[in-house]
Parts: sequence; structure tokens; C-alpha cells
Amino acid sequence: MKRLFRYLIPAIILIGIFAGIAYKLRSNKKTAQERVYQFDKSDVVPVKIDSTALASPKTADGALQLTGIFEPNKDTKISAELQGKINRVFVDGGSIVSQGQTLIQLDNSLLKLQLQSVDVQIQGFQADVNRYTILAKADAVQGIQLEKAELGLKSAQIQQATVQEQINKTTIKAPFAGVVTAKLSEEGAFAAPGVPLLQIIDISKLKFTVNVPEKDLKYFQMGRNYTIVADVYPDTKLSGKVIMIGSKANIGNSFPVQFLVQNLKNQALKAGMFGNITIQTKN
Repeated sequence: MKRLFRYLIPAIILIGIFAGIAYKLRSNKKTAQERVYQFDKSDVVPVKIDSTALASPKTADGALQLTGIFEPNKDTKISAELQGKINRVFVDGGSIVSQGQTLIQLDNSLLKLQLQSVDVQIQGFQADVNRYTILAKADAVQGIQLEKAELGLKSAQIQQATVQEQINKTTIKAPFAGVVTAKLSEEGAFAAPGVPLLQIIDISKLKFTVNVPEKDLKYFQMGRNYTIVADVYPDTKLSGKVIMIGSKANIGNSFPVQFLVQNLKNQALKAGMFGNITIQTKN
């Protein structure tokens, strides 16, 4: 019996020690979990909005004020109508060009040789027509021979006009007066239809576009002039004529309204600048 108690007491003590350690570990885990923040996606997050900070197109006196951006009146990328090697580029980025000015010259040496060949054919057909005309009057040849010569002359003349038109298209000219904003190719490169070579914009006149909420669209009328002020020249008033009122709302449920504005001297206004328009809505 004494021997049994001698082995039982240490076992009970050992079990008690393990139980104490397990309890302590469990208690420490619970404490650590309570200290860690657990985010619950189902909880509602309260948000406070300051109504005075909301953007509004109305000024303090109730006038409608809208901000817009100036865009070029014309903007185009110039490409060749024919394939060919670029022999010369006469302009660079930033160059001011006039309408009809030569911008790029393509290689047309083969076309010129083809034109010379057609010219020789025309001379031969013309000589045949003159000869057959004289012989036909004297009943020395049949009239059908004269008709064939005349048809051959007309066909050669059409071919001559076609080749000449192709030669003209190797000289690329400016479609309107403006500024070269991008030079996209260099001498020695290969030009092909649809491949842009230069980009030209016209800013002698500018388009000014604003997005108008539907409830304020009534204040704008086609053909009417409005006062526009550019941000960089706040003391200068510009006159803008409404040339377009959008028929479809954008994502923000606003309608684009576009004005045509005459640029300042030396084309001081640039495409991409901001401006604003203010309309008194009380009257």
C-alpha cells in the first residue's frame, strides 16, 4: 500500500502541473485574441460628409460657372496617298505652315520615266491621226483605221493624266494653315497610305467645350455668343459662339456644349488650356 502511494502522488502532481500549463496557455491565447482588432465586413461604417465641401457649379451670387478646355479648331495627321521613299522633309516639330505649302517630297523618278514613255506614245498616235485624216479625205484608207488611231490617242492621254496625278501626289502639301505638332517620320523612311508622317493643328480659332448639367442646359442656345475667360489671361474676355449642343449625355449625366473662339494675337491661347464661362441665371 505504501508502495502504491509512493508512485501515485508524483503522478498526481505531474498531472496537476500539465493542467496548470494548459490553462495558462489557453488564457494567454484568449487575451491575445482580444487585443487583436477583428474587422467585420457586415458592420456599417459611419461616414460624415461636410455639405459645404461638395463641388457646385454655382457661385456665391447664384451665377452658373462652368470650367472647360480649349481644343484646336482643326487637328489632322498627314499621310501619303502613294507608297514611296521619303526624299525630303521640309518642316519640323513646331514649324508654322501655310495652306498649300510643301511638307514632304517622295521619290518620283520612276513615275517621271513612265510619263516620258506615255508622251512618246501620244506623239506617235497624234502623227497617225494626222496621217490617217489626210488619207481618209482622199479615200486612200478605211475610216476604221482613223478611228483606231483616235481611240489610241485618247487612251494615251488618259494614261498621261493618271501618271501626272500620281506624280503630283508625291508632293505632300499642307491642307490648311497651322502648326506642326509632331514629326513622325524622317528622310529615307518608307511612306505608305494610312501611315502618319506629320501632325498639324490649327489654333487660329479654338473650340471651347464645357459639360453642362441637364437642368442648366436651358441657358445655352445655338448661335448665341457667350463670354469666356481663359485661366492664363483672367483679365481678357473672349467671345465664344455656340456651335454644338450635345444630344446625348455623358457618364456624369452632363451634356457637352462647344463654342468657337477666336484666338488672341500671336496665337497666345494654346490647345489644352483651361477656361471658364459664367452665366447669370437669376434674370
